Amino acid sequence: MQSTSTLELALAGLLQQKPQSGYDLRKSFATMAMRHYSDSPGSIYPALRRMETRGWITSDPQVAAGTEDARRRRVFSVTAEGAAALVAWMEQPVTRDDIVSRISGLMLRFAFMDGNVLRATALRFLEQFERELGLHVSELLKPSWEEMKSKFPVHTGVLAFQSGIQAMEAQLAWARQAHAWLREDEQ
Repeated sequence: MQSTSTLELALAGLLQQKPQSGYDLRKSFATMAMRHYSDSPGSIYPALRRMETRGWITSDPQVAAGTEDARRRRVFSVTAEGAAALVAWMEQPVTRDDIVSRISGLMLRFAFMDGNVLRATALRFLEQFERELGLHVSELLKPSWEEMKSKFPVHTGVLAFQSGIQAMEAQLAWARQAHAWLREDEQ
């Protein structure tokens, strides 16, 4: 897959759910848990142009409802090529680098899986997520409390590290539960 930003993939995922204008997409980013993606026109509209150039989306100019001056807004839709790129992204294996550096991107991938990929793909994603996150957490837990205190003489450093580990453990517990729910739902 050519160099694609996570923002572009988030936009493709939202557009796969339903065609939307740039303004509608901005509102989605501003009001949903995707807030860490910029809802700025300076980010979204250039990404939409790149996606349109790439053939991932098309746009249809429409008269904005309730306007007398016949202003037009562009409503974007995902093309078959864009949908295929979205599926290819979702089907990528979960790697250790993803766990360490791109965990929010992993959750974004998982969020868009329903209706786009087979349930088996979502289950495989969760299996890989559990395995990689479990290995990462176990590596982080290898040092003992005393070893940690010797590395971070200021206790706030140790406590901050401990907070990160506990957050990962909570996410691992969630992944195990989500995996069980999806397996159960599949039967």
